[in-house]
Amino acid sequence: MTAELPEENRGGNGHALITGTGAVTPIGTGTDNFWDAALHGKSGIGEITLFDPSPFPSHIAGECSDFDPTDFMSKKEARRMDRYAQFGIAAGIQAAHSAGIVDLIRERPERVAIVIGSGIGGLSTWERECRVLNERGPGRVSPFLITMMVPNMAAGQLAIMLGATGPTQCPVLACATGGEAIAEGLELIRRGDADVVIAGSAEAPITPLSMAGFCAIRAISTRNDEPHRASRPFDADRDGFAMSEGAGAVVLESPEHAERRGAEPIAAVAGYGRSTDAYHVTAPDEQGRGVERAMRLALADAGLEAGDVGHVNAHATSTPTGDGPETKAIARVMPQAAVSATKSMTGHSFGAVGATEGIMCALALKHEVLPPTINLENLAEDCEKLNYVEDEPREAPGLKAAISNSMGFGGHNLVVAFTTV
Repeated sequence: MTAELPEENRGGNGHALITGTGAVTPIGTGTDNFWDAALHGKSGIGEITLFDPSPFPSHIAGECSDFDPTDFMSKKEARRMDRYAQFGIAAGIQAAHSAGIVDLIRERPERVAIVIGSGIGGLSTWERECRVLNERGPGRVSPFLITMMVPNMAAGQLAIMLGATGPTQCPVLACATGGEAIAEGLELIRRGDADVVIAGSAEAPITPLSMAGFCAIRAISTRNDEPHRASRPFDADRDGFAMSEGAGAVVLESPEHAERRGAEPIAAVAGYGRSTDAYHVTAPDEQGRGVERAMRLALADAGLEAGDVGHVNAHATSTPTGDGPETKAIARVMPQAAVSATKSMTGHSFGAVGATEGIMCALALKHEVLPPTINLENLAEDCEKLNYVEDEPREAPGLKAAISNSMGFGGHNLVVAFTTV
């Protein structure tokens, strides 16, 4: 099956090489820890400790419990940043060191771009300072409120820390933000606006207001007595997603630049597809037509046939409204592909998750092994019977291409295609 788009729109647009990665997730900080935990089917969902969850229907979330911001910045710097920005900067710094570009940035800073998005930004700062305003008056509001709250500050602060003076962007596309950041990074490389791009996203949504809002729309799992089994994409007993937090970042380079400096690429970002459902603010089109179109566009942009794709990291949030339509779309486009739903382990970190799942795809291609979907015990009736990677990682010798699906509130669909080098 081909991408079914006009021939002049197929492929040939150029790719970017992934030469470094960084991750802050509920199953581990650092790419090695993150990947190892995923292959062992570790769940990062547990009782909330960031605030008292007892008044809420859901008491569980995926917290980045092993994260210490002072591993990446000074205590003073950390105090002046929201938690989401700390995550984003940590992931970006990890990625820069992983790729070995820190000295390169100092030599040619104008050729290094930063694209770090966030679906929400500094929500915990906003909530805290609203309480200060109401309880203590405007004179006690922090002078750092604005710079801690705005969603572009992770990108701006990372650029300052690394000294990168190329273009800086902050995509905001709800749960499709991370995929959009990688897509925008690819475009910066393609246009020649940068030789190197640090692309990713960050989110810290585990706050009382956020929890109250998602509980109000009954989107979150209330499996409080078994948090490790709460996130169960495609399963008949799923009752909503498990909220989580974190960040992911990749270093993208033009092939010419990576070759000149002798970089060892992990995988390539070959293309992407975007679409909008124009259907509902929270639910996707019931037949998955929007994400289907985005998948076909991604294949076309990457110059791939559907049969080339051996792996799909599905958006698969563990909600009845989302999982079924996505499986229908996958079944129509690439029914042969092995499907993982890694939110079963990490939970759903909203704007950040597209970046961390992109890293999963890159590592699956490099190591020729697919991460599992845990907690899939009985396939839901509304989900298609696909080639799911269940319980255990799966060896995938000869894996050539993988895609990562992201679907955001507002009907946004973003699909990124990754290939081997």
